[in-house]
Amino acid sequence: ACRALVDELEWEIAQVDPRKTIQMGSFRINPDGSQPDPTDLSLVPQVPYARSEAHLTELLERVCEKMKEYGEKVDPSTHRKSYVRVISHDGTKMDLSGVKIDGDVASSLKFACESIAEEYEDELIEFLSHEADNVKDRLCSKRT
Repeated sequence: ACRALVDELEWEIAQVDPRKTIQMGSFRINPDGSQPDPTDLSLVPQVPYARSEAHLTELLERVCEKMKEYGEKVDPSTHRKSYVRVISHDGTKMDLSGVKIDGDVASSLKFACESIAEEYEDELIEFLSHEADNVKDRLCSKRT
């Protein structure tokens, strides 16, 4: 469930135009009591929108809805269960042999996703706000 959550978040981040930015911070009163010109945008730091806290928080609120696009697959040799997408992002045909698709799988995965997103929101935002390597392993194997 954690790995599916991270996959979805990373896919959503990748869909954002890398040139899109968001203003960060606020205007403060200077020590001498004067206020900066609010129309001078050079004074407001701009950060890439895709990995901004605002965007990641928004994604975390709705990402678990995507879990209905997943099914459960059992590895024939190890008998280990994993969750796999049953509907591709781009509409291409997928090999769904050995994948169990039902409402119980989707609802339990969605519940697990929501629990992880809520409990580890700060860690998810921390890891995803930077282009970190191995977010899935670092978060899903080491932290959770």
